[in-house]
Amino acid sequence: MNFSSSSSKKAQTAIELLQTLQHFFAKSLEKFQGDKAEFESVSWQRDQGQHGGGTRLVAPNDAFFNRASVNFSHVHYDDLPDKKLASATALSAIVHPDNPHSPSIHLHFSWTEMRDGSGYWRMMADLNPSIKDPKFTSQFRAAIEEEAHSYFEKGLEQGDTYFYIPALDVHRGVCHFYLEGFNSGDFDQDCEMA
Repeated sequence: MNFSSSSSKKAQTAIELLQTLQHFFAKSLEKFQGDKAEFESVSWQRDQGQHGGGTRLVAPNDAFFNRASVNFSHVHYDDLPDKKLASATALSAIVHPDNPHSPSIHLHFSWTEMRDGSGYWRMMADLNPSIKDPKFTSQFRAAIEEEAHSYFEKGLEQGDTYFYIPALDVHRGVCHFYLEGFNSGDFDQDCEMA
């Protein structure tokens, strides 16, 4: 990392987890490009790195994807005790294949930790195809259900609320999962689900 990170043990665990997932996901997506170039790494810093930063892994132009990036960010305020937020660590992905028969997906996983040591996860995923294919919807839903276990129905319910567009009276996409402010009380178990 070319930026500082929080001294919190939970934040450090979230950093390691989400950076590992970022690289795994980007490498998995690169396989769809054949012999095209690897994803490009673009870094940024908050306050010259004093309060964190991040890295975007971006698919090259003229490849399998119309647009794809897998983004990691971490901000912290260890040296600013008056701030209520201690740190926020996130992984988000925006994946839009060029072929309309291949569905777009959006993912977001983040750990937010407050100054008092309390914290929570946000876990979000949605499948948003141009052309609906029940097979892809079923695969996406099954993958989420396998990992979410007893939180699956709650995540679907919150996803239906979050991804609803009232002005159009429709939901964005065909399958959505969303857990806001999630903390089961077992941080290690929650990391495993993420």
